[in-house]
Amino acid sequence: MQQQYQVLRNYLHEIWSQGIDVASSDIFFLSDFRIDLKEHPLHESMAKRLRDIDRSWHLSEYGNTSGDIFVRKALARLENARLGTDLYSIDNVMVTLGATGATSMIYKGFLRPGSRLLMIPPIYYVFAGAAEQLGMTVDMMDVVRENDFLPTVDAFEAALNSHDYDLALITNPTYPIGRVYPPELLFGILDCIAAYNRKHPCIAVLDEVYAQLAFHQDKIRYGPHLADYDFVVRTNSMSKSLGTAGLRLGYFCAHPRLCEHVHEGTGWRVMDFLNDLGDLEYGTPPPVFGPYVEAACEFFRSARLDGESDEAAFWQSNLARYWDKYQVAKAMIDDAGLDYIEPETAFSLMVELRGAKTPQDQFEMFKRLLAAKRVYALPGALYRLPDHAKPAMVRVSFGQTESLLREGLARALDFWMNGQ
Repeated sequence: MQQQYQVLRNYLHEIWSQGIDVASSDIFFLSDFRIDLKEHPLHESMAKRLRDIDRSWHLSEYGNTSGDIFVRKALARLENARLGTDLYSIDNVMVTLGATGATSMIYKGFLRPGSRLLMIPPIYYVFAGAAEQLGMTVDMMDVVRENDFLPTVDAFEAALNSHDYDLALITNPTYPIGRVYPPELLFGILDCIAAYNRKHPCIAVLDEVYAQLAFHQDKIRYGPHLADYDFVVRTNSMSKSLGTAGLRLGYFCAHPRLCEHVHEGTGWRVMDFLNDLGDLEYGTPPPVFGPYVEAACEFFRSARLDGESDEAAFWQSNLARYWDKYQVAKAMIDDAGLDYIEPETAFSLMVELRGAKTPQDQFEMFKRLLAAKRVYALPGALYRLPDHAKPAMVRVSFGQTESLLREGLARALDFWMNGQ
């Protein structure tokens, strides 16, 4: 499984050598998302916020290595509003270079080469690949299609107690399947880790990048109960929820002692992670200035708290647009007679593929689909779904313009059903 990202890259290089540019305008990306900026009031809101910023803020000064204090205050208020709690303050929040940067800091702050990690698939493939490249061992818990690839508490407890684990990774909602952990399942798993900590220290990373895109937000509220689990680190970003990936705004929330531990262990060396992953062709992100990030946080917080604001109207209409596009994709896939897992969050779903019985088959199908139909849709094997997940699955994003979604998905369905 460690080599699957490399397999994907090899296929892309092979396709490029054939003269097909995957960045060209006529490629239909069923693995991407877009938000219509003409309907996005964030920029106007940020501009107003910037005009009101205290003139004492100086661009030439070094900031706090944990993140701008005002940004951390805004993020703490945001998370308290989202969870319905008063758990967080600036001492609980660290600002990072995207959610990937948050995971990097956690790895380097708590782990070392030889550390062992337990992950519940599906996951964002970089999380496992980064740990493996840093000399750590990653075990994937076994999950099954019959339970929408969600674990059970008993199975997780058995997996956790099979080795000495230093970190457990939980993605909620699951990515890219889009299922939300029921509260009893999530807290049951956290109870297992709490009991495990009595014999071996283990932190729990809760990756919540898609939480703000859940269609039913009440399902994702944890309330004050999370305060009982001081070993939990929650990672998030604004890239997907607000369509502001260019800000590179990631962050994590944790008990102050965990934040301090990470700060002491990593300092400002977030960029080390990008060097570690140099062969994954990560570029250097644009600089992020505190006032812009603070403005984005305040925009998002007002969208969550004030049901009458322009920001809240955008937030609700954005979720509604995702829901409408999901209905388009659902109808087309239903008409084709293919099975899929119904997502509880934007902006993707997993479709079952016939005729792809192994991970290698999935990557071969990815290559053929891109070459024959100019459609880019990533295989489920990339997200560490177990090899026994039969039939194989492919990720389809419905976070596109409707015209692109219809054309790209029509091409893909024709290929998947007819093999050409």
